[in-house]
Amino acid sequence: MRAIAVFIAIAFGFSWAIAFWMQSQGGFEGVGIWAGLYLIVFMFGPALAALICGFTFDRGRTLSALGFKPGRTIPVLVWSAWGWILPVILVALSSLLILALTRSAPADAAARLAEAVEATGESLPMPAQTLLIIQLAVGIPIGILTNTAILIISEELGWRGWLQPRLAPLGFWPAALVSGVIWGVWHAPIILMGYNYPGMGWAGVAAMTGFTILLTPYLALLRERGGGVYAAGAFHGSLNAVAGVGLLFLPDPSFPWNGLLGLAGFGLLAAGWPLIALYRHMKKPA
Repeated sequence: MRAIAVFIAIAFGFSWAIAFWMQSQGGFEGVGIWAGLYLIVFMFGPALAALICGFTFDRGRTLSALGFKPGRTIPVLVWSAWGWILPVILVALSSLLILALTRSAPADAAARLAEAVEATGESLPMPAQTLLIIQLAVGIPIGILTNTAILIISEELGWRGWLQPRLAPLGFWPAALVSGVIWGVWHAPIILMGYNYPGMGWAGVAAMTGFTILLTPYLALLRERGGGVYAAGAFHGSLNAVAGVGLLFLPDPSFPWNGLLGLAGFGLLAAGWPLIALYRHMKKPA
């Protein structure tokens, strides 16, 4: 418990310090074009905590404690591939579910993308339809790989790399619940600034925490089955890359219809829990 307390204090302390500084500058609008960079720095709080705790409490087995020595190469490759694929499926299904529930036709994704580009003050470099095709065919794969690399050495190094094994004695599901709550609350300062759930305030923090609780068993399974921090980073990186693309096709991508982060997405993620439980029951961890 002392090690976990130290981990949480460092992870929250570093990340929240970055967020509070951003808030002092006027939030995302105040820091302008540097917002993305500050968010990346914010993400490294769990990694810093994991490294300090790994070298302090896990001497002699630090790499293994951080999830960088999962054992065999094949499980890492297989589960990392699943990590890339599953978010694409989940985001697509959540968008289809929302369109069905709201009885809506898909939005003009090309026009929506053009609006997003023009909102930055830039002019379209090509026809909107061409830009959308390039985004889907090139932007998404590059985004997945880039996000994966960053998240392996930032958030996932902490949450799934170091913290998950420390919580493992609680059991898979209680550990996922505790980890999901910690992960969700950690987002609080940037959620209050409008990230993911703009204008929702503390209700947005509650929604984000619900989302991370529902999402954690998927990531925990990848880590548990031999994918290590690599597969968890692949899942998280893929999700970050494709979630926004799914919103382009939704007529009103605001809560509760904001894709996987909305109520329909919550229901979809919860529906996958029995499948995770069944898989774990049928195939015990090695």
